[in-house]
Amino acid sequence: MDCSLMGARKGVLTMRHDRRGFSLIELMIAVTILGILAAIAIPTYMGIQRKGKRTEYKTNLEVLRLLEEKRHAERGEYAPNAANTAAVKVEFPEFQPGDLADLLYEYSVTSVDPTVDFWVTATGKAGTSDAGKKYCINQNNQKGEDAVCP
Repeated sequence: MDCSLMGARKGVLTMRHDRRGFSLIELMIAVTILGILAAIAIPTYMGIQRKGKRTEYKTNLEVLRLLEEKRHAERGEYAPNAANTAAVKVEFPEFQPGDLADLLYEYSVTSVDPTVDFWVTATGKAGTSDAGKKYCINQNNQKGEDAVCP
């Protein structure tokens, strides 16, 4: 082989080998893909978080409904009105939802006639995504939101 050809080949290979980094187009494509992924992932994550927080009220309303039914079976009447979670805990010592400061909802019991009916209500605390929103359940296992709840 001719030495000049080898030198030329070596120069071409060296030029290609010395090229480093990404072009502007490659970087723009990568940033665009990351933006699209973030636009999809962030709202999905927020929805999953909201659903997870709502399991608190769903679980606690069902527990309180069962405790009311237990009380009615034992005493022939449902619990009297209890305006907040602390009062509900007094009526139902078995109800242990956790530290009152950490709860996302305030729980209450309302009864027009304790021998016949009750409503257990969860109201979203201020500063939460469900602030002021009400969820409730009654003696017939009817569930409701806002206007339906007492």
